[in-house]
Amino acid sequence: MNTNIVELLITYGVTAAGMLAGLLVQRADTRAYWRWPVYSAMAMALGVVLWNLLRKHVLPHDWPLTHSRTMYFCALVLYALVGLALGLLLGRLTGRTKRESQSGETG
Repeated sequence: MNTNIVELLITYGVTAAGMLAGLLVQRADTRAYWRWPVYSAMAMALGVVLWNLLRKHVLPHDWPLTHSRTMYFCALVLYALVGLALGLLLGRLTGRTKRESQSGETG
């Protein structure tokens, strides 16, 4: 397989795992899990854009040559954090309220 496709799949997997963790922490409703694949793709795109901006404006220009492995793992951590943050947000928006959870237990 092409290395760009492999890296894209790794990026999607890390972002989707972070988002799934956020959904599980928030105890999201089932409708959030239906939206999870599409939203994790959007989170991946947001993470890639954010990483490119950070790399261009914050990091020194010689880092891509001297610290390539460190940059790769920092990018993966950034993708996981973006996925986690959006997963927490989506879980919060679709989370069950107290009334819904109480009515489900008694009925």
